[in-house]
Amino acid sequence: MLHPQTTIKKFNDSTCLFICYLYCVGIEPDSLADWLDYYIKALRLGVLDEEGYVLNAPKLLKHLTGRNYSVTKKAITDIDEVIGMAPVLFSIDGENGHFVVVEDGKIIFDPLENSRNVKYGHPISVREIKQI
Repeated sequence: MLHPQTTIKKFNDSTCLFICYLYCVGIEPDSLADWLDYYIKALRLGVLDEEGYVLNAPKLLKHLTGRNYSVTKKAITDIDEVIGMAPVLFSIDGENGHFVVVEDGKIIFDPLENSRNVKYGHPISVREIKQI
């Protein structure tokens, strides 16, 4: 692999949705090693690609919890539209963005310490998670 540090940085910069899914099902690793274990397992399972994007959310959630879930992407314009806990995409430009966890209209978890998309952008979509 050429330029592994660059590859790993790009991967990490795209894992916000993955991290939010973990948070939504109650997984909050305490150490970097524990976070990396989840990344590796998801990569090997084929639910996370090498750019850090979630490929199959229901399969990921089943792997993490042993329970079946449906995940529905829905456009929103305000976090007040979010009922329950769900990952929400904030964006400045309407295309690129950053996921945070919203519960009942309030941001409760942000994988970044300071996100420009959250600070200056607006919510554009939610991933509604339902146990089935």
